[in-house]
Amino acid sequence: MNLGVVLERVFAGEASDVPDDPTATKILDGAVGVCAANGIGALTIDGVARRAGVNRTTIYRRFGDRDAVLQAMTLREGERMAQGIMKSLAGVDDPAEQLVEGFAAAVRLTEAHPVIRRTAEFEPQDLIAAGLADEAALLRLGSSFAAAGVRKLQLDGRATHLDADAVGETMARLLASFVLIPAQYSIDVRTEEGARTYARRTLVPLLFGSPDNA
Repeated sequence: MNLGVVLERVFAGEASDVPDDPTATKILDGAVGVCAANGIGALTIDGVARRAGVNRTTIYRRFGDRDAVLQAMTLREGERMAQGIMKSLAGVDDPAEQLVEGFAAAVRLTEAHPVIRRTAEFEPQDLIAAGLADEAALLRLGSSFAAAGVRKLQLDGRATHLDADAVGETMARLLASFVLIPAQYSIDVRTEEGARTYARRTLVPLLFGSPDNA
């Protein structure tokens, strides 16, 4: 399973196959701890085993090698962030407000994530490399996540004037820029209210056009 499949299932309200049993949770929590403390490049089976309080054999048996642990961690963290965004949209029916709340939640969750925060500060080149890897797979996944939200609206006959893929990619690129270049100038998204204000005053008109078209 890849992250795109996981995100699609989250949007559909379906259960994913991301492991969540106690042993897997301890191992993946350990992986997050290692990456947050020392960087993604420092992730090793030995380091995860120490953090998780399990032996190496358990990790190999449960997940496989180091790359498999990293992939599983990415899937789980991606799922959790997607669920957080979806939770922020609960009870919000207006497409413009869904954009506002979804953007604010995405900024908050991204900036609060210990691995993303550390990598953006100390190894931003790793985030750029991750975004460009496998023909920009990460960018495409982020785009698909946002585009799926637009398509969900269009199934209800709303926001039908939008190009869902173009909106999705625009949102993914904007979010990436805020993560990689956190300095604030005329745009301040350091608080959720700031992110909402920016989204409401700038993104909604930019992406939706006239409010009558939303």
